[in-house]
Amino acid sequence: NRSRSFNSLKDAKLIKYKACIFDLDGVLRVGRNIISGSEYILKHLNERGVKTMILTNECRYTIDELKDELSEIGLYIPEDTILYTAACAARDYLKDKLERFPTKLFNIFVIGELGLYETIMELKDYTNFKSNLNDEFDDDSELYVILGTVNKIKINHLNKLLKLIKKGAKIITTCKDISDPASKGDFNLGMPMHMLHMIGFNVNCKIHSYSTGKPNPRIGQYIYKSLGNTINKVSDILFIGDTIYTDIQLAEESGFKSCLVLSGNTKSNMINLYSIQPDFIIDDINSINDII
Repeated sequence: NRSRSFNSLKDAKLIKYKACIFDLDGVLRVGRNIISGSEYILKHLNERGVKTMILTNECRYTIDELKDELSEIGLYIPEDTILYTAACAARDYLKDKLERFPTKLFNIFVIGELGLYETIMELKDYTNFKSNLNDEFDDDSELYVILGTVNKIKINHLNKLLKLIKKGAKIITTCKDISDPASKGDFNLGMPMHMLHMIGFNVNCKIHSYSTGKPNPRIGQYIYKSLGNTINKVSDILFIGDTIYTDIQLAEESGFKSCLVLSGNTKSNMINLYSIQPDFIIDDINSINDII
């Protein structure tokens, strides 16, 4: 009964979209609690020939860890559903750098949880990639810091970040988010932008960072390429998210149709504060049948 609102998808004669992209936190789950009605939505869409993807600015876990966690809380993920995280986006951005500049040595520092580090370490076979677990610097290398979401900001995170910034490191953040709908509130101050803000009081220059997470246009390109030949035009894609300045902005700038759900970061009284506007607005995932 919890997912009864999607049973009608099995008998639907026509679904308007060839692909549905879902944000995760605030859309399909909040913290360790699945949002009622989302349990089998990916399965039902796949059975109707609709491509599905979960695209999240979460970066604390590897893809395998995230799949296991979602399975444990009751979210059914078909084999054909693509999962792509902010950690993957940071990894792919670095991969392009390594391939574009093969004669440069990149000295990479990671500040984040283990899943981010393990994802970045997938690049370890590149000869111009050097990961760093200590405070040593190579004078002939370019220093990069991959700054991800942490479960809780610790003083050693800030000390390391400050030292690297003063050394001239370039900062890549995994997301621009200023809040985490997955948090229960106790660890809500663990976003990359929070750490940069705190560090900003201790440096005498503007900190320039680059975010590889949503709404970076590279992710829109990744979505379109990943969906294959089944997608003829970008308007065949529906992006469902809970945050205007990441999810809905990415959809608008990529030409996708967008649906804002009010079960996460964005509440109804906030919508008119933005010039970016979704094509559809629903209270939660249970109302998706009305537009799909």
